[in-house]
Amino acid sequence: MTEQQAQSPIPETQTPEQEAPKASARSLAEELSRLGQNFSELIKEVLEAPQLQEVRKEVTSGAQNMIEEINEAIVKAREAPITQEVAQKAASAVEEIKTAPVTENLRVGLLKTLRSVNEELNEIIAKMESASQESASEQATSEQEAASPSPDQESHPA
Repeated sequence: MTEQQAQSPIPETQTPEQEAPKASARSLAEELSRLGQNFSELIKEVLEAPQLQEVRKEVTSGAQNMIEEINEAIVKAREAPITQEVAQKAASAVEEIKTAPVTENLRVGLLKTLRSVNEELNEIIAKMESASQESASEQATSEQEAASPSPDQESHPA
């Protein structure tokens, strides 16, 4: 090799070690893409499989039968004499409670308690408002005193 050849710039080519990360990243992305496509295809095939369609039909049919049986049981329960008797007893108990003197006493007592609580809350609110106004008044007074010159400052001109 001559001295001139040694000094002339040789174009640098990438070594296989330098190209490997790029190729590796590219092939990794391609493989991940293929994996996604394969999963997608697998899911489509499973959803369209005749066995799955058969299971769907069985589940749907079973659910419909169950709903029909529950509806029949509800209708029979509504028509049963015991159900009607319980409903009548419940309605009469509600009427008794509404008209009983105990209920009226409870209502009056609850009303008195609520009035008392409201009066107490009004007193607390009034005290808080009064304290807030006093605080604001004191703050305004102190701000005015700070803004106006003192008698000592007025008698001595600068």
